[in-house]
Amino acid sequence: MEQLGQLLAANRNKQDGKLARQLADLEITERLSTARLLRWEASLPGPESRRSLLILADLSAFLAPPAAEIPATAIPDLASQRKIMATVVSTTTKTISKLPDFFATRDTIFFEDTPQTHRLDTSVIPYERLHPVSRSSDKVLYRDGREVVAPVSAKRKESTVHGLTTSGVFGPILGTVLVDVSQGKLAWSHWEQGEAGPIAVFQFAVTREKSHYAVSFCCVVGESGEDVFQRFTGYHGEIAVNPENGAVLRMTLRADMTGCRTASPG
Repeated sequence: MEQLGQLLAANRNKQDGKLARQLADLEITERLSTARLLRWEASLPGPESRRSLLILADLSAFLAPPAAEIPATAIPDLASQRKIMATVVSTTTKTISKLPDFFATRDTIFFEDTPQTHRLDTSVIPYERLHPVSRSSDKVLYRDGREVVAPVSAKRKESTVHGLTTSGVFGPILGTVLVDVSQGKLAWSHWEQGEAGPIAVFQFAVTREKSHYAVSFCCVVGESGEDVFQRFTGYHGEIAVNPENGAVLRMTLRADMTGCRTASPG
């Protein structure tokens, strides 16, 4: 993060496209916080460099934060850790049960990179860095504790980009993880310094036998044509919480795709 900050400060007057290409060549090794991302984005010369910085931030989501952002605070004892997580469960349960019906717009940017390969005529298709290829916007309804994506027109449905989609971010995913973790592994990870005070970070792991988390991907080519890939899978990640009130501030989740079982439809 320190090196990236120095690079941005030294090149703030560079042309947007040139700075974007320079950022695209970097490999990030520490997590870029949202606060730092917003601060740096405001100083960039244009949309291309801001997009390149956003890609770096997304790629860093599963990395550890810089050492300077980890306070030298004593690790809480086991009883204190259990008290924090009990508060998290209580707060999440009460909050989800009281969420009103509402709707929100889910804006998704799809990125992909292109590996170098050869055409049938032996000409080379050059490598292309991670770049945006499309964007979708969906109305997500929250009704009776469940997410429902509003139906789209046939014309728009045909233009939908196949790929991974996300659901449950308005509450259900928290309930799923907390239920599964009660049958999985949960351990203290570290403290982080938040804008409003210390943040307690726990790491968790859930086996596929205890998992209620499904990965869905459209589409996989099979004997009957294109099918939706859908599997229950084990997963692991981190959950960062306010130790005082139990609010969940950040959660990362990575699916373990080895040896997963077919998900039931519905």
